[in-house]
Amino acid sequence: MTDLTALVRRRKLGFGANKSAKRRVWFNMLLISLVVAVLILAQIFVVSMSRGIADRWAYLADGHLQLYLRPGQLSPTDSRILDQQRVGEVNALLYSPEGNKIVRVKGVTDSYFTAERRSQLTIEVDADLPPSTLPAIVVSRTLADELSLTIGDRLALMLVSEDAIRAQLCYIESIYDSGYRELDEALIFCDIAFLIRLFDTAIDEHLELITGPKELDSVQQDLRSQGYVLSSWEEQAPALSANLKTSREAVLGVMIVVALLCGYFISELSAQMVEDDKIRIATLRLIGSLGSPIRRAYFQAVLAITAVSLVIGSMLGIGFAYALPPVLAFLAQRSFVALSFYLLDFPISIPYGDLLIIQGMLLLASIVSVNHSLKRVDAIEAISAVRFD
Repeated sequence: MTDLTALVRRRKLGFGANKSAKRRVWFNMLLISLVVAVLILAQIFVVSMSRGIADRWAYLADGHLQLYLRPGQLSPTDSRILDQQRVGEVNALLYSPEGNKIVRVKGVTDSYFTAERRSQLTIEVDADLPPSTLPAIVVSRTLADELSLTIGDRLALMLVSEDAIRAQLCYIESIYDSGYRELDEALIFCDIAFLIRLFDTAIDEHLELITGPKELDSVQQDLRSQGYVLSSWEEQAPALSANLKTSREAVLGVMIVVALLCGYFISELSAQMVEDDKIRIATLRLIGSLGSPIRRAYFQAVLAITAVSLVIGSMLGIGFAYALPPVLAFLAQRSFVALSFYLLDFPISIPYGDLLIIQGMLLLASIVSVNHSLKRVDAIEAISAVRFD
């Protein structure tokens, strides 16, 4: 009897079956694989974009950590700190012939734009730009488009600190583009010496620290224990940080729900198998086979199809994800308005933990639903074989 149930299992997997049965197995496997691939691709896309936005904000806006030195306090020395830069900030109103904009002016040193920071943006320069005695600033492509500005244009800055207001004529030395509109539309760069000359100690001056993502929390705790006053980029931009976390969790929740629905579809696959094989099942019951071995044969067949589909779908999803950058670059060049507030230039990051959760929930839902659907095997009586004939 074991050989008979094994034969049923093999036939349901397409071994020794006719072409119609094989096509049905391959069709079901393809359908499940495509659903899994879409789930994997969607989760990778959202997580990669979230991490890309976080990196843009950390490297260009606030650093991973902002450290405020007390008088006489030395800069920290820690191998986990990859880079530290002296910066100063002040708010300003940017005037141009086409309009005005409230911006965040960030004063930096010549060493600020390291290779890692330059990898987060593109900078347009004009080699033929004549020298000027005016203070130079770097504005974003977003601001330049909104205010109809080009490299070399002059514009006025109304710089505002807690106790002073200064008007200053500047010129645009270059234009940067990080690809993330929410960052670009309110951030400009200048020389920190320019801000100090205007405001002296009234500017918000601090050190920007860059660490590895995994070392961020430990570095922050260690520096605080040493008496340093500091804050993380998440504390500086709480709304952005919360939105990124919420988006990732929400999408993961949606993917889990879809995986559960896919598990229900797989149970329908097993139910259809039983429905198609009523005569064979009734014949097996007629010659003395119990319901349990028959259920086990169908369960193993469906589980094998699901497992293979999970592997194929996961590989397809990861493969599609690594093929995304050229597509996203093409979309970015087209400047679609609907995509202007999304970051389309980011490295692909595989969230293996999230993917295992999605795969595990789909497999668990499949096991539970298939076990439930196969109970109908017990409802098929042995005498049915005669009736079917």
